[in-house]
Amino acid sequence: MAFSKREAPNCEWCPYQKNCLYNLLGTKQAKRIWRQMRVANSFGAGEVVFHEGTQPLGVYVVCTGKVKIAKSSRQGQELITRIESPGDLLGHVTLLAKEGPYSSTAAAMQPSIVSMVDERTFFNFLMKFPYASLGLLRALAQDVRRGENKARDIAYKPARGRLADTLLRLMRPGKSHPVVSGAKRRDLADMSGLTVETVVRAIKSFEEKGLVRKKEKDILVLDPEGLKRLAGLRA
Repeated sequence: MAFSKREAPNCEWCPYQKNCLYNLLGTKQAKRIWRQMRVANSFGAGEVVFHEGTQPLGVYVVCTGKVKIAKSSRQGQELITRIESPGDLLGHVTLLAKEGPYSSTAAAMQPSIVSMVDERTFFNFLMKFPYASLGLLRALAQDVRRGENKARDIAYKPARGRLADTLLRLMRPGKSHPVVSGAKRRDLADMSGLTVETVVRAIKSFEEKGLVRKKEKDILVLDPEGLKRLAGLRA
């Protein structure tokens, strides 16, 4: 299915609006035109939003679901560098840098809706609404801070704290408990800056403490507050 206006969720009703560039656009007119410009597409788990090595077509926004950003080695190994949640931008750094193709692949980790504004329309919009450029700068600053925080965590946070933080970022509501759906041990290791062996041992430890429970390919989060304490977050 291609991107279309029919697929685009209504930004005014979006529960993730406060985390989105839309909330930083400033005027009502800018927000109205942004809603009109957007097209969107639905992606199933594993489906690719854009491929590493392809030229940028525009700027993307995650509306629902989770999207992973991953780089590939020459041997075909995948390294997940980021997980993007509703409200987060995709592909904007490559688009703004004007230095060639995407250096990473973006793929849905679960059923997701992603909006897009094509390159020409996006830059015309920024020219017409300069305040929106300030919103974009704020979004870029948030990206930089996230990268710095991840580097700090890899350097100083214990392995179990890093994995706990990753599980919290990936979990979504479930029938009885929040759930992390379909995340492979390799994915969890890449996202946490750990080895697969360390992830396996940590998950076993979490199970023994009653924090999580494995269920087929999913991980049920039984005690989110306990994971927050492990991750060094305010519970």
